[in-house]
Amino acid sequence: MTGPTINTSQIRGTPTKDNPEPRLSNTLEGVETRREALPTYICSKCDNKKTEDDYYLKDRNGRRDTTCKACRIIAQREKTLGVTQDQYLSMFTKQKGQCGICRKRLYSKRYKAFAVDHDHQTGHIRGLLCTNCNTGLGLFKDDPVALQRAIEWTKV
Repeated sequence: MTGPTINTSQIRGTPTKDNPEPRLSNTLEGVETRREALPTYICSKCDNKKTEDDYYLKDRNGRRDTTCKACRIIAQREKTLGVTQDQYLSMFTKQKGQCGICRKRLYSKRYKAFAVDHDHQTGHIRGLLCTNCNTGLGLFKDDPVALQRAIEWTKV
């Protein structure tokens, strides 16, 4: 008596006619590997329907916040700097969508908006900067003397 036959084409790592490189496959041949569509939620602030990637995680249990990331950023900007979304868009238009220092446009997948640059002592809003330029000014502590020395240093 013979045992059950095993279909060797379904064993992971076995080459098949359709997949000559089985080590590149992470599932059995013929199994659907496409990712399911992400669930969508409605933002409590803007009432737009967005995917779960557009919401911050609320806790370690995987629950999502009810306000989307974009609305959170806008609310935080208004709370900390007093800059409304209309004011931000006005500055963005005035600067033609470019950083105030390096003149680059937003290019990063991580950062979706410019930083609002302001004087930390007076609170005066200077304009919009990319993350790199904003960080650079912060590291120089907005000191014009140190920045001038840095300019002279780069000319050597």
